Amino acid sequence: MMQTDDKTGFGIGIGYMLGELKFNTYFSKSSSAKSGYRLRRSVEWHKEPSLHILPYIQQVLDIANLDYKGEGYSNNKEQERLRLLINTLDKEYRLANAFSDAEGYHMWIWTYDNPLPSNYEEIEEWAKAYDSEYEMITEYN
Repeated sequence: MMQTDDKTGFGIGIGYMLGELKFNTYFSKSSSAKSGYRLRRSVEWHKEPSLHILPYIQQVLDIANLDYKGEGYSNNKEQERLRLLINTLDKEYRLANAFSDAEGYHMWIWTYDNPLPSNYEEIEEWAKAYDSEYEMITEYN
């Protein structure tokens, strides 16, 4: 893969990520979960980048020791690395509010800041807070 070391290429990589990452969170029943419910997260690409853009995206992902994956990121380890990458970049460039999927990103981060409880009674309150937060962010955007 071609290496890019220039700031322009790095900016292109960040810009593509801001425009094309889609953040998903969903809450569902699960017979294997102790509480009976499970929270799932994933991060996908709206569309695959053209081949000449991939080195720029990879340059950004290299900071977090992540590889570009066309199918996105669904496992917790990759998502945690991506979250730390975004936090690191946000400290330098103030970009966390620049995602085209602002609502999805907000809820993705909200679920990290507000983990799913392990007992049913608390889950009911958590779900109400999740719905309230989602309603607030969709009205805001």
